[in-house]
Amino acid sequence: MWILAKTKCRQEYRAEKNLNNQGFKCFLPIISIKKFIKNYWVDKNEIMFSGYLFINISNLSHKIHKINNTYGISKLLVDRETGAPYIISDNLIQEVSVGANEISNKSEVKNGDAVIITKGKSSNLSGIFLEKCSEYRAKLLVSFLNSEQELMVDIADIQKVYSS
Repeated sequence: MWILAKTKCRQEYRAEKNLNNQGFKCFLPIISIKKFIKNYWVDKNEIMFSGYLFINISNLSHKIHKINNTYGISKLLVDRETGAPYIISDNLIQEVSVGANEISNKSEVKNGDAVIITKGKSSNLSGIFLEKCSEYRAKLLVSFLNSEQELMVDIADIQKVYSS
């Protein structure tokens, strides 16, 4: 059984460390993404659910009331009527863990996906992923000077474009 706690602003890691020191098992899903910051693409690890931390309470010897008094924790999310913490199933935590791994997985680009080049002279050039030529190289189809061109780039230098 898992419960959810609201953390203080940007103190997720502090709250996780303090709860782990008290014997609680915590889950803070992290995703690896590329962000365009100050004209450069930067690999970053970000918290999937900013401001929240999952806490395992399967071991009932832990006293749940200690969580609210932990540095970095703002409050437990509880039901207003009963005052009991909201319970999150193990299956949902497993799905979140798998989802975070899929988002972070850099090899998730498939044939026909829209991508953008993130490094080098071709930075910010977008195209379509055609195939993976080797472990480190990929072939893209880009529109350049009013014609379609095939371009070979490092796989680490492309980012899938997610449409909303």
